[in-house]
Amino acid sequence: MSGYRRPGTPADVERTLRQEAGFGCAKCGHPYIEYHHIVPFSEEEHFRAADMVALCGNCHPAVAGWGRDRQYEVKKNPHNAKSGIARGALEYDKRNLVFKVGGNWYENTPTILQFHDIPIISCHLEEGQAKISLNIMDDTGRIILSVKDNNIIFRINDLWDFEYRHNLATARYGARDVALKLDFRGQDATIEGKLWLGSQQALLRHDHTTLPGNNVFRGSRITNCGVGIQLGNPGVSPWAATKRNHLCPCGSGKRYKHCHGHPRIL
Repeated sequence: MSGYRRPGTPADVERTLRQEAGFGCAKCGHPYIEYHHIVPFSEEEHFRAADMVALCGNCHPAVAGWGRDRQYEVKKNPHNAKSGIARGALEYDKRNLVFKVGGNWYENTPTILQFHDIPIISCHLEEGQAKISLNIMDDTGRIILSVKDNNIIFRINDLWDFEYRHNLATARYGARDVALKLDFRGQDATIEGKLWLGSQQALLRHDHTTLPGNNVFRGSRITNCGVGIQLGNPGVSPWAATKRNHLCPCGSGKRYKHCHGHPRIL
């Protein structure tokens, strides 16, 4: 039909496919995904999640050429579900260290936000490209999501949704509850989210930052500083007073040496 354009996949179907695939390609786990029709759209115009699967651009052409039985098998046993972990590189082209974080600008500031001696948001240049590192923790201090030099990793059961499109990554705890948003589509590379710092929250909104104690600031520009925002004593760990065999102050019920005193990785 002249001028016909196939409609885009409905947002709720895309989310269902991301969730069932563990927020990555069902075959390889990469977070940059497309939505493939196992029952081809040319055969039947549909957007049934039961007959679709999330695949990355590399795996999509190969899997599309398989028999449908193999395609449904990939859908049934997605890569990330086997480990419970989603990981991958967040690709973008940014060549300076200027970031708009919670409505404030940070320029050439390698540690944008630090809690005691823990960098929460940091950045540096490597081979002419900006690298971002950050940690999203819950109210017990457990890491929910981590980005290290643009490589993201998180447990798939800790998030309700994770969506990665070109230059835009959004992690959600719920339908209207954004944990983290990295938006590098425009001139301003923006970082927004909800951060637990110990038992208190910092809110990074589009136009302002709210720090513990209801301290709000907006429109500021921090340039050429070692640390943009420092919360707590930088020479002291938030867990420094806890002995190894005492209960961890995060409330987990575990001994400190098996909880926040343990050199864990996500």
